[in-house]
Amino acid sequence: MIDTKAMEEKWKEYWFNNDIFKFKKGDKNYTIDTPPPTVSGKMHVGHAFSYPQQDFIARYKRMKGYNVFYPWGFDDNGLPTERFVEKEKKVTIDNTPLKEYIRICKEASYEAEKTLYKAWYDTGISADFKNYIDTSSDFSMKISQEMFLDLVEKKRAYRDEAPYITCPTCRTAISQIEMKDAVINTELIYINFNGIEIATTRPEMLGACIAIFVNPDDERYKKLIGTEVTVPVYNYRVNIMADEAIDKEFGTGAEMLCTFGDQNDLELWKKYGLKARIILKDGKINDGKIINGLQIRDARKKIVDELKNNNYVIKIEKIKHSVNTHERCGTPVEIGISKQWYIKDLDIKNELIDFGNKIEWIPGHMKIRYDNWVKGLKWDWCISRQRYFGVPFPVWYCNDCGEIIFANKENLPVDPRLVNKDVECKKCGSKNITPETDVMDTWATSSLSPTLYLKHIDAMDLYPMDSRFQGHDIITSWAFTTILRSYLHYGEIPWKKIVISGNVYDPFGQKMSKSKGNIVEPGAIIDNYGADALRYWASTTMQGENIKLREQDLIRGHKTVIKLENSLNLLMLLTNDKKPEKTSFNFAINRWIVTKLENTVNEVTAYMENNEVMKARISLDKFFWNIYCDNYLEMIKNEVSIEGRRNETLYTAFYVIENILKMYSPIMPFITEELYHQINKSFNGSIGLEPYPEFSQELLYVEENEIDYIISIINQLRNLKSQMKISMAAPLDNIKIYGNAELIKKHASILEGMMHINSMEIIDSENIKVEN
Repeated sequence: MIDTKAMEEKWKEYWFNNDIFKFKKGDKNYTIDTPPPTVSGKMHVGHAFSYPQQDFIARYKRMKGYNVFYPWGFDDNGLPTERFVEKEKKVTIDNTPLKEYIRICKEASYEAEKTLYKAWYDTGISADFKNYIDTSSDFSMKISQEMFLDLVEKKRAYRDEAPYITCPTCRTAISQIEMKDAVINTELIYINFNGIEIATTRPEMLGACIAIFVNPDDERYKKLIGTEVTVPVYNYRVNIMADEAIDKEFGTGAEMLCTFGDQNDLELWKKYGLKARIILKDGKINDGKIINGLQIRDARKKIVDELKNNNYVIKIEKIKHSVNTHERCGTPVEIGISKQWYIKDLDIKNELIDFGNKIEWIPGHMKIRYDNWVKGLKWDWCISRQRYFGVPFPVWYCNDCGEIIFANKENLPVDPRLVNKDVECKKCGSKNITPETDVMDTWATSSLSPTLYLKHIDAMDLYPMDSRFQGHDIITSWAFTTILRSYLHYGEIPWKKIVISGNVYDPFGQKMSKSKGNIVEPGAIIDNYGADALRYWASTTMQGENIKLREQDLIRGHKTVIKLENSLNLLMLLTNDKKPEKTSFNFAINRWIVTKLENTVNEVTAYMENNEVMKARISLDKFFWNIYCDNYLEMIKNEVSIEGRRNETLYTAFYVIENILKMYSPIMPFITEELYHQINKSFNGSIGLEPYPEFSQELLYVEENEIDYIISIINQLRNLKSQMKISMAAPLDNIKIYGNAELIKKHASILEGMMHINSMEIIDSENIKVEN
């Protein structure tokens, strides 16, 4: 039996050293926009599920004659990398000079990438790992900065002092892309507002109150609309205003507008052009009167105590409340006002939806997520981050005249934080210059992945790319931003097709998490079952669907590996380890199996062309297990002993198993490579570069129906032996077989040899039946 681990290591080394998967541009190309994983963590089982799904197609396309560009990259800049480095290297920006901090981040990223790429390669991914890119490199930085300046020239990138979303924990601006909803337990405070009762979950924002809002149709408050009330404790006056967006059923139906407690506050503030009172910054409240520099939780307690002491609190209710949080850390986001860089996109929603329609979505219903996201956009894309390890904005500011100074494109890449010499204002000539200290959102570079990959090989003529494979959880981030950037820069779609995968759950349908203790490392699966079995499991669901990590699927994959090996071992035993000479197909069972093969090739190919890998693999499994192994290989054990049939039968058996191996190769590359080389001992290529089986109408024979009929008799004889509780290899005497007597007599040798029949009586009948 093959040593799986040794076999995998052998072929990984062979593929790598012989540049088997290196892209060679030609007339027939197929390009993949590969998701660049982050370096901030280990490869997890979700990766082990989704990445093989794109590899199935990459390998299939190579065998169909395409020059496949399957690049690799790492997303190694931004907040996730900073957190990873600070944890691994025990450094922070607070105790490390910026230049040194960046150097440490780059070194740590490079070290992580060497380990991570091996983890992906262990799964049999056939990307070009020798020539991978990373988003923190000078190459990526230059392109990202060039594209930013392109947006500036097109008046699509702009800087503005405006409300922005911020994460108090990560201490940076974020975008709508990075938010997720969460339900939290909180308190609803009912406050007497000196003439009107309001209810709020944000009492700490009381000092930022600029108005009270009610619904214009709420009979309780109609007479109060347009009047003023005094803000408790702070003692300044605000107006009572009306808007249809106010929920009459929540709390008292009256709520305070603060700058800014949440998204609703911001929308009302914008709508009515009100003045702002900003008391919240960097996660701390400072109202200049009662709360001075307290964290939100402490500020909330202090103001509630103050309100209670002055008899303003009517009651407090425990409720569950939906809030926006930062997806990176789970902290509820805040809204502030400051200068940030934005990409303008709110005015092109219709164009972005139209662009999405030009792309083929697999499965089609996933496009709804994209459409809903675009329709629901409320902010231009904020791309500036108050972080340190990222792509710097190629920007300085003149302290004398306020001019924004952009780097010359020929000087890119540049880090203004580290390079300030020889920069002067083009408007006033001053050298009193301040660099932009913010860096770009990591999505601002990742969204350029098609450009990064194709420019890396100087092949922008292949834009748009053919396919993007990704999870449904990042449709609103990676897919959206890539489509947006492609529209703004090139006016065309980034890829022709986007293929969506689902999430991985444990056998009980629970999401995997460390806290639940149900995390399974892909390396452990490979150690126990082999990479081919892991990939087999990844083929057990349709695109876009979630999948459970079930041991029976891994076992089935591992058994298929063993079955392939044993099938070939049988043939090698029958041929003394030599491949038979080529011949034509003349005998019935050989014509039958070749016909079955052709039908399978036709079906599997159609499914693969439609990215329906699961259906393709099921069709192939049925043919290999049920038709080839259970029936054909059993039949030929006797056929090869018949004079004049041996070479043709063994040649046919090898012909079919080679085609089976080719069809399994995109899914299970290790065992198929191993067995294909065992068959073809002087072969010095790769099965992954061999032509995929092509359907041939000329290889469909009428004998298919005849042998199908014989197999239906064989199945009844198998059932009879099971009822008799005897082995399938046990002899049968005096068996009566009812059916098409002429056909049964024609193929009697198959029945006798396969079912070990010593004597039988054939009785002509319309219906098949066997009796002892």
